Amino acid sequence: MRTQEKVSREYLSELSGAISNFPSAEVLKISEILIKYLGSGTLYTAGNGGSASTASHMATDLGVGSLRRKNPLRVVSLVDNVAVLTATANDLAFDQVFSQQLLLLGRKDDVFICFSASGNSRNLTNAVTDAKTLGMITISVTGFDGGMLKNMTDHNIHIETKVGSYGVVEDVHSTVSHLLTEIIRSQE
Repeated sequence: MRTQEKVSREYLSELSGAISNFPSAEVLKISEILIKYLGSGTLYTAGNGGSASTASHMATDLGVGSLRRKNPLRVVSLVDNVAVLTATANDLAFDQVFSQQLLLLGRKDDVFICFSASGNSRNLTNAVTDAKTLGMITISVTGFDGGMLKNMTDHNIHIETKVGSYGVVEDVHSTVSHLLTEIIRSQE
C-alpha cells in the first residue's frame, strides 16, 4: 500500500508534468474562434461526470463573464437541464442526450465544445457527428491518449496523461476553461 505522502507526491508530480506540457498554442487558437463569434453564434458545452461539471462551469464563467460586453457570448451548457437529459436517456438512449439538444438548438457556425478524459464517450462522439452535420465548429478538450474525439473534431486541446488519471485531466481541463474565460474577458 502506498503512503498518503507518496500518493500526494505522485499526484502533484503528474499534475506538474501536465501543466509543464500545457497546450498554450491550441488554447489561443480556440480563444480566437470564440472571440470571432462574440455576439453572433452560440457556444454549446458538454461532458460526462467531472467533465460535465467543467462544461457547466465554463458556460457560467463565459456567459456571465461576457455580460459586460456590448456583444456578450451566448453560451448553453447541455448538461444542466436534468429533465431533458433524463427524458432523452429514457425515451431514446443515453448516447443521444447531447446530440438531440444540438439538433434542436444548434445552427450553422455555432460552436460545440466537449470535455472528455477518455475522448471515447458515445454521447459526445454522436453529438460531434450531429454538430458537424449542422455546420457547427467542433472542439474537444481531451485527456489520456485523446480517444476518438481527438481526431474527429475540428480542433482539439489535448492534455496527455496516463490512462485513468481523471483528477489530473480534470484539473488541467478546468485550467483550459478558466484561461479561455480570462482571454474573453480581456477583449472588452
